[in-house]
Amino acid sequence: MSGRIEVLTIGDELLDGAVLDGNAAHIGAALAGHGRAVTRGERLPDRLDVLVPALKAIAARADVCICTGGLGPTDDDLTLAALAAAAGVERAFDPAAWARVEQVYGARTPPARNRSQATLPVGARPLHTEVGTAPGVEITIGGCRFFALPGVPREMRWFLTRYVLPALERGPRRVRLLRHVGVGESTLAERLDGVALPAGVEIAWLTPLPEVHIKLIGDDPEALDRAAAAIKAATGPAFVGEGDIGLAAATLRACEAVGWRIGAAESCTGGLVGAALTDISGASAVFDGSIVSYANAVKHRALGVPRWILDSPRYGAVSEECARAMALGARQALAVDVAVAITGIAGPGGGSPDKPVGTVWFAWAGLPTAPGPDGVVEPTVAEIRRFSGGRDAIRARAVAHALDRIRRAALRRATPGPAPTTGSSR
Repeated sequence: MSGRIEVLTIGDELLDGAVLDGNAAHIGAALAGHGRAVTRGERLPDRLDVLVPALKAIAARADVCICTGGLGPTDDDLTLAALAAAAGVERAFDPAAWARVEQVYGARTPPARNRSQATLPVGARPLHTEVGTAPGVEITIGGCRFFALPGVPREMRWFLTRYVLPALERGPRRVRLLRHVGVGESTLAERLDGVALPAGVEIAWLTPLPEVHIKLIGDDPEALDRAAAAIKAATGPAFVGEGDIGLAAATLRACEAVGWRIGAAESCTGGLVGAALTDISGASAVFDGSIVSYANAVKHRALGVPRWILDSPRYGAVSEECARAMALGARQALAVDVAVAITGIAGPGGGSPDKPVGTVWFAWAGLPTAPGPDGVVEPTVAEIRRFSGGRDAIRARAVAHALDRIRRAALRRATPGPAPTTGSSR
């Protein structure tokens, strides 16, 4: 099957902003995971005069079209009618499809209007469902194979996995996803300038904040192995993990390997460090907890940050002094080996000329700063960063930086190091 795949999401609510179009993103990601790519995407309203010509145009240029939405029982659900008109056929009642609808309703009688969900374009194949009431439809128009799926995300994903992805499989096409953090896409690309990929291996870039992903696609597993090894060697510690292993999972693995227990004190990130780590099954083997000290009073009571720091016009809550005190307080309160503190201004308000929005202070207590099990361990290490973007982007980047510093230190700790030395007293 040729690779020209289009995605069409249908619904007025997608155009007026009432509902975010997550289906298109999910389909694109699912196809990418199977070595396929969406060549074109479109979002259209519930109008026959718009849908029918659009479907005909897709049929003339694409090999596959995945449609979502418009399969419900209401008058504005027009996908089946539009497909029939584009194919130049009538619609006919399908008893088998109706029997599935009745099965979903059980002892209840389905409303009469639900019969429209079982009235399919002639020649279409019903895709029977185990979720919801709407059957999906597969129909070929011209040279294009259309898959019409429900718009409800949970139902759409079930159909995509059950019917569409298996239909699109082709040979031994494989994908390797290499995840990186702490480095921008352009810098990462520069590091790969001298890397020669084996023949038959394609490379694609993805930038899901705060990571940068390099996707390798090819048919030969050995060639993919060589390409992945070359990229890992070139990107060094920026490489986090492969496939499902992202920054949080990699941090937990690295800490577990050296026997660290970790914790956090969070202000502007509001618990996102803890959320990122506890999203990973088994995080309790490493992570003990996070103290969300959003208010200055909590910074003082729970973490022991001195009032003179918090009330000082020179220092305040967003300062090196506060971050260091938070980290030491969290390490003591949580009784962990390493604690990270984050305090900053995520915006959109609250900034000043000397502390603009995006200013974030970090501190790590108990973090080794030299390689090897006997390397230097500083009481605290502090750093200021200024992140760009909106509130969500700033907080995501802050979480990533906090965890990445711990991950890299744990990796260094696992390597042979110099003889013991005395760390800084600060």
